[in-house]
Amino acid sequence: MDHIAEITPTGNLQVYKSCTYPQYLELKQQRALASRAEFERNQVKAAKLQGFVDKWGASATKASAAQSRVKQLEKMGREGLLDEPDEAIVAERFKPTLVLPDPPRAIGDTLLALNDASVGYDNDKPLVEGVNLEIVRGMKLLIRGPNGAGKSTLLHSLRGTLPLIEGERTKNAQLELGVFTQDLAQELDGESRAVDIVTQYARTGFDVTISDEQARGVMGRLGLTGEKALRRIKELSGGEKARVALSNFSIKPSNCILLDEVSNHLDQECVEALSDALTDWGKDDGAVVVISHDKEFCSKVGFTHVATVSDGKFKLEQRSMRNDDWQVVRTTLGETDKEGTETGQPAKVEVDPAIRKKLFNAPKRISKLEELLEKTEEEIASLDEEC
Repeated sequence: MDHIAEITPTGNLQVYKSCTYPQYLELKQQRALASRAEFERNQVKAAKLQGFVDKWGASATKASAAQSRVKQLEKMGREGLLDEPDEAIVAERFKPTLVLPDPPRAIGDTLLALNDASVGYDNDKPLVEGVNLEIVRGMKLLIRGPNGAGKSTLLHSLRGTLPLIEGERTKNAQLELGVFTQDLAQELDGESRAVDIVTQYARTGFDVTISDEQARGVMGRLGLTGEKALRRIKELSGGEKARVALSNFSIKPSNCILLDEVSNHLDQECVEALSDALTDWGKDDGAVVVISHDKEFCSKVGFTHVATVSDGKFKLEQRSMRNDDWQVVRTTLGETDKEGTETGQPAKVEVDPAIRKKLFNAPKRISKLEELLEKTEEEIASLDEEC
């Protein structure tokens, strides 16, 4: 993601070029503060101008000075300097929060394992062969590789929803899977109310005493407040459906979490909430398996292992994430950024320090010049009165 465009409630298009999402939020806040400060300065200036007109407009000696101020007010109005800043810029966006229950402790270290596994949909043409993978308590695994290599297929087999072509899948008797996949939101019953979906999910195989209020508490932290929680699934937007699925994911305790490209279906605020929740989740009792091309999301999780799926092979390494992990993936995909690099980061625009200083001081200089102009006009008006 190199550029971000935002449509304000007034229909204006605000473009943020060459920035990541956190940079966008920072720039948005800076522009909000600058817009509000400029609006307030203009209101003060307009009040002074109008006050002069009201006081001296009928004066024969100061009529020309009053008329000059009327023209200034009209010009400020035409240029939109007296209009309130767009609501989308001024208002702070709701920040969802996600609280994951502590993982139930299983007996034994291994939660889930694949032994000499081949995965795929065609018995004659497996997508990935020779997979030996043991998910143990405390493990955080990133599965990387080019699109179409078989990462999601591998996760389906690990989950148990796709039978292995060859090999064996074993699981701990106390395994509790928490799953968020690319198609989870589409699996929700469109005729059911959102709160009923979450309550029923929590009561199935977990806690039959879960109430609607408890479910709505989880949903509310994700922004599904008020009547949104009472809508039918088919009446919700795609992003809201994804938040219902995320509510399901977070209301039930798990000791092994499987995530497949969550950034593709969750809005950025929820992606950040999920990454924050995963940072300290699990400790020595839980495990996380993630498929993602989102470097910012992955950098917060704190992986202990990295696996690569490519050319039908599976390679597992016990290590943390490295910058070159993303370079290799992008090279395999045949992708480079506009500058010919493989970092996946937008190019930084260097600004001359002298120009940056002038830009920073520009509002102060403008304010001083306006005060000087106003003082000069008042002196002129005073001289006119003496004459």
